[in-house]
This record gives sequence, C-alpha cells and structure tokens, in this order.
Amino acid sequence: MKSFFSKNINRAIVFICIAAMLFVACNHIFKFKNGERTNLIMDEFYDLEQDSVECIFFGSSVTQRAYITPVAYHEYGVPAYLVATGSQPFVLTKYLMEETLKTQKPKLFVVELKGVCKDVDRLRDSAVRKVVDNMKPSLNKFRAIRAITKYAKNGKNKVDTTGLTYYFPVIKYHSLWNLSKHPHTIEAIDYYTGYVPNADLTFRPIERHMIPYNQNEFLVELKMTEALIDLLDYCDTLEDTKVLFAIPPYESTNEGMGKLNFAINIIEERGYECLNCLPEEKRLEIGLDDRTCYYNKEHLDYYGALKYTDYFFKYIMENYDIKDIRGEAGHDVWEKEYERLMSDLDGKYSDKYNEMMQYIKTIEAEGE
Repeated sequence: MKSFFSKNINRAIVFICIAAMLFVACNHIFKFKNGERTNLIMDEFYDLEQDSVECIFFGSSVTQRAYITPVAYHEYGVPAYLVATGSQPFVLTKYLMEETLKTQKPKLFVVELKGVCKDVDRLRDSAVRKVVDNMKPSLNKFRAIRAITKYAKNGKNKVDTTGLTYYFPVIKYHSLWNLSKHPHTIEAIDYYTGYVPNADLTFRPIERHMIPYNQNEFLVELKMTEALIDLLDYCDTLEDTKVLFAIPPYESTNEGMGKLNFAINIIEERGYECLNCLPEEKRLEIGLDDRTCYYNKEHLDYYGALKYTDYFFKYIMENYDIKDIRGEAGHDVWEKEYERLMSDLDGKYSDKYNEMMQYIKTIEAEGE
C-alpha cells in the first residue's frame, strides 16, 4: 500500500512539473505582441552580460526617442540602456527597477517624470501589457500586476483589473495560433540598446511653437501621488544606485507643467534631483532649435536627440559617479550597436536622414 501511494505521489509531482513547464511555455508564446515589437526591450535587456550596464532609464516613448544610447557609449563610454515603452505606466517604475537589479548593478537610474501627468482614466491596457507581458515570470512580476490592477481599479479605462489576463496571457492571446491574426509589423522599427528611431518620423523635423514654461502648481491625482511617494520610499532603500528624475524636452500643456511642478517639489523635498529640460532657457543651453529638433510635439528627431544625448551624458558624468569605461571587458554590445546604427544611417535610413540634414543645413543657414 505504501509503495502504491509513493508511486502515485511521484507521478503527481512529475505531472505538476510538466504542467508548470507547459504553462510557462504557453505564456511565453501567447504574450503581448504588437507591430512595434516592444518585446525586444526586455528580451534584449535580459540578454545583456551581467553587471555591464552603468545607467538605466525608465519612461515612455519620450525617453525612447531622446537618448541615443549607442552614441553615448561611443562618445562618452557610458553603457546605458532604455527600459522604456510607449505610455509606460509610472506605477510600474519601481518593479522595473527591481527587475533590472536582478542582473545589473547600475550606478544610476534615470526616471522620466512625464508619466505622473497621466490620470488613471488615461491608462491603457496596451501600455500595461508592453511591460508586464514581457517580464519573465517571477514574484516581482506578480507584484507589478497586483500594483497596476489596484491602481487602475475604478478608473474609466479598459485595464483588466482582475489581473487574470496579465497573469495568464494565454486567456487573451489564444487566437495567435492563427497566423492571420498576428499583428502587422511596422516597417523599420528597430531597437539599439533601447533607443528607437522610427524611419517614417524620426528623420522628419517640423517646427514647433512651445508654450512658455510656468511655475504654477496643479495637483497630481491622489493615486499617482501615492505611487510617486511609494517610488521615493523604494529609492531610499537603494544603497549602490543613485536616482535622477528627468524631464526630456517636449511640448507640455499648462496643466502638465503644473503637475510636473507639483511632483518636482515632492521629489526635491525628499532629497532627489529633477533635471527639467522644458523651460526655454534650458532648451537653449542644450542647443535645441524649435525649428529643427522635433518631429512632433512630444518627440525629438534624430538631430535633436543627438544634441540632448550630448548634453545629458556630459551632465551625469560631471554630477554623478559615471565614468568613461570604453575598452573594459563586457561592453562590446554597445559599440556593435553603434556600428549597426551608423550602418543603418548609411543604409535603410539614408534617404530620409540625408534629406533631414539638408533641410537643417538650409534652416540654420537662413538664421545666420
């Protein structure tokens, strides 16, 4: 009888192990897939050599288009990675930090602050999935899902507040067995250690007319304020990684500026720095021209991103413990990504890149 029970217990254990492996495999197959291939953000991060990143950025598409990380390494020797996704929910920042610390020991986290301006009603299911569906299964991922579903509750959004389709993506994406239902991949979207040029937009500057920055304050939604304070509490526990909050240059609204000012005051009272690049005097210091450096109201074009990258990495090297580590082992990927980006500027982006540079040359000549 004892032998009978032992055999059945062993069979049950084997069955559970097989079921668990199948469950993980199915969740990997049926995770969020979109035309921009945002899964590459986390996939490529997980593939980096351990302890090879000095600076990690978190944020939205504003961050994705603002920092040309391969250029930052080639010019300044800073291996940086953008863990940024379109409309990234600010509430998930803490959990993304925790995820990156599993394999990396960065000296600096850079947190884009624009996310605090988005109220819970503006939270999108796709924005959540771009993060949680692409995290590896872990207790940290489950905590992230629990945090975002709690935050989204009672908001006028379409987020799955039960969390079931985030824990089990197969529920939502089972139809992906049908290849005809796979999302169409957008042409020429690529990732270079997190930097994301869009061939149809990044090389097409348009003139912007920025709203003058003001110092008024506008209350941030209570749930978002609590999320910011929770993040700052977490940052206080970090012993080896500094945290810099940053606002890359984009065109904000008066209400958005007010919310940013409200958040900046909380951050600075807690002893953290916020590098705000929205005011006109800061944009002039960086060298940004409203006629040539943006491709729409929220995103820098390639030319503008080069200027901002140059300014920002000089700034952190002067003010944080960030040093030039070119030549040290374990960072080949950044130089390879630089070479790939330069090759693509001469290849698949060449027509639009050259057209952009000729346009900028004309505009700047007219201003002399």
